[in-house]
Amino acid sequence: MSMTSGRQAFTSECRDSNTTNSFWLSNSPTLTLGSTMQVVGSGPIGATYAKILADAGKDVLMVETGTQESKIAGEHKKNAINYQKDIDAFVHVIQVISSRISTFECISLTFDLLLFQGSLHYTSVPTNKAAVPTLAPVSWKANGQIFNGQNPRQDPNVNLDANGVARNVGGMSTHWTCATPRQKEKVERSDIFSDDEWDSLYKEAEKLIGTSKTVLNDSIRQKLVMEILNDEYGKRPAEPLPLAAKKNGSTAYITWSSSSTILDAMNRKDKFTLWPEHHCEKFVVVETDNGPQVTKAKIRKLATDELITVKAKVFIACGGPILTPQLLFNSGFVPTKPNRDPITQIPLEDDEKGIAPPPDTPEHLKLPALGRYLTEQSMCFCQIVLKRKWIMAVADKGYNPFAPGTEKYERWEEHKKWWNARVEEHKNNFKEDPIPFPFDDLDPQVTLPLTKSYPWHTQIHRDAFSYGAAPPAIDKRTIVDLRFFGTVKPDWKNYVTFESDIKDAYGMPQPTFRYKLGDADRDRSHQMMKDMEEAAGALGGYLPGSEPQFLAPGLALHVCGTTRAGKGQEECGDDPKKTSCCDKNSKIWGIPNLYVGGLNVIPGANGSNPTLTAMCFAIKSAKSILEGNP
Repeated sequence: MSMTSGRQAFTSECRDSNTTNSFWLSNSPTLTLGSTMQVVGSGPIGATYAKILADAGKDVLMVETGTQESKIAGEHKKNAINYQKDIDAFVHVIQVISSRISTFECISLTFDLLLFQGSLHYTSVPTNKAAVPTLAPVSWKANGQIFNGQNPRQDPNVNLDANGVARNVGGMSTHWTCATPRQKEKVERSDIFSDDEWDSLYKEAEKLIGTSKTVLNDSIRQKLVMEILNDEYGKRPAEPLPLAAKKNGSTAYITWSSSSTILDAMNRKDKFTLWPEHHCEKFVVVETDNGPQVTKAKIRKLATDELITVKAKVFIACGGPILTPQLLFNSGFVPTKPNRDPITQIPLEDDEKGIAPPPDTPEHLKLPALGRYLTEQSMCFCQIVLKRKWIMAVADKGYNPFAPGTEKYERWEEHKKWWNARVEEHKNNFKEDPIPFPFDDLDPQVTLPLTKSYPWHTQIHRDAFSYGAAPPAIDKRTIVDLRFFGTVKPDWKNYVTFESDIKDAYGMPQPTFRYKLGDADRDRSHQMMKDMEEAAGALGGYLPGSEPQFLAPGLALHVCGTTRAGKGQEECGDDPKKTSCCDKNSKIWGIPNLYVGGLNVIPGANGSNPTLTAMCFAIKSAKSILEGNP
């Protein structure tokens, strides 16, 4: 089976009654995959499973709800030259915003307008029931809506306001920052694996996704920002941010890694098939002679609304931290549900225990921790314009910001020797340019490492987000973004639950959030903000409008824990289902052929970008699948 588009695969393998492909049952909407694995979701985690399993000779079918938006399946959109020349132009690709606009200039009434400008779509939006007094008397009006993620049961006080999901081939990896740090032991990293296991898994994951710390070694601003922080901030050494990327030879362009990086490295592409625009609605779990198992999946071909049954040996859900538990819920798994207001049916904010699965629920479908222990990073942000003295230190060969004879002075002299030739060449070629940085100088990507004393991840850089675009009046080469991500302790009371009677755009149960920082989380976030302000002050002055601020919950897009992994009863001494959904191999408790992958598997407090760690779990899981299915 070749990797092809969903429509091509469906046409060549199902509609042709003379097909010789043994997977398809003639004249039947049932696809039987005898030795095959079905992967739901095409992000880096699904791609990791697919590569390992296909390279071992297993037939792999990957289904993806979204569209293949690039010629190369799952390619990072930032690899396009126009975005590399103007990173702020990339903002619209990822932007999801809720703006309040006036209906007419003469009317002050405002309403919520959801703008889906890119690859992300809001998950849960509290329904706006504001009156519209100027609406014509004959017009129909609703008391709330349930369309495009609007959710009348979402309490706005405990919402992940900015959370979004990606439905496209490649998932979030088509627009992510490509930051791939390792989690810090004893601060973030779970002890579910030994230190040696973690190190081995991280090395393999870094090789798969192409992690490097040397991509920006030729960047003047990379060296400049690191030196400023080491000299003026100094609380911990600045380092290059680990990036899943590689420089394109001697050019000023970078190839950013994504799902395509992993899939393109697959040695057995003949064993892999990708179906875009095919939505997995549910897994069918039944009691068999070998115990409870998933026997098939129900797949909706979105272009025709045709429902297909897929039979396979192993099923792997990698739809992300919201859509994966949603799929399990729709498949009949029963979590501990929240108590609700009897009138509004809004989940109670401080519900301590919730409602346990009913006693008559089959034991294998009880999954109390499903959607629970949700974590999401607190996040603060600012932008600065570099101080005049730092610009002068690059522009003027004779200027050094430190006193002669000092260690700092000598270091800066060495840096100036390194960049002077490039700066002078730029100044000679572009005499009207007041900025000394060459136009092709790569944007910085720097971090102050997360430690026990500073338990937050930092990105000091220039990159595209759904916020923080540079104004046209200020040269972007002088702007540096600071984004700090705080760890949040896993808490049973933080969760995503699902509304059986309200559906999302794909007919699935509507997610509803309950997310609230604990006292220690708030204090930690405050210390993180102070740390960011100190680092920012070393670099420059604040860009007007981008002064230090906390960002809306969910904007980090790093939700973890909603199908968290846990140790077995022999290790934890209690029923593991109480606090986790799967074992250390990411296998759902009690179901021998159902696995989950993604950020949702990560069980601990997370500050760093979690993709690399999620890949570690996927690598471990895929190898365990092969051991059980030789």
